[in-house]
Amino acid sequence: MIFQKTLKTKRARRLKGSRSDAKTYALRLLGYRARSRKEMLERLRGKGFESDQINTVITSLEDTGLLNDKVLSSDLFRYAIERKSLGRQGIRMFLAKRGIEKDLIESTLSTHTDEGDEKAALEFAERKLKTLKKHPDDVVKRRLWGMLQRRGFSVGVIRKVIGLVI
Repeated sequence: MIFQKTLKTKRARRLKGSRSDAKTYALRLLGYRARSRKEMLERLRGKGFESDQINTVITSLEDTGLLNDKVLSSDLFRYAIERKSLGRQGIRMFLAKRGIEKDLIESTLSTHTDEGDEKAALEFAERKLKTLKKHPDDVVKRRLWGMLQRRGFSVGVIRKVIGLVI
């Protein structure tokens, strides 16, 4: 336990130094996954770097293109649709959770149509029907409704999809 504390203290002292240390830490974070400006700001603050160091590093990363909220937003949007099967509201919450600004979320969602929502909901419902087919129709409808609603699909889309699959 004491060894862990001293190791953490040494690591913290080593990281809290210069701007290059802050940039090294930021690049290490970006090596794991892409991050939004807000996420990077919070992580650098949490590590104890000073505001001027943080602003310099973030500006440098944005100038080089390593930190770009617009590109991240479009990538996360595509991921939310293709992999997570989220509806419009679900995508909005997913992007907000990752630190994307509201105006950028709205501009990203402006390309998303109701037909795209219906297609994603229909694919998701068809996948889930395979596991729900042993239940009565009313149970299937109720469960599908809840699943689709939790994924952020609108009531109109849910009604249409449930009408198609059952």
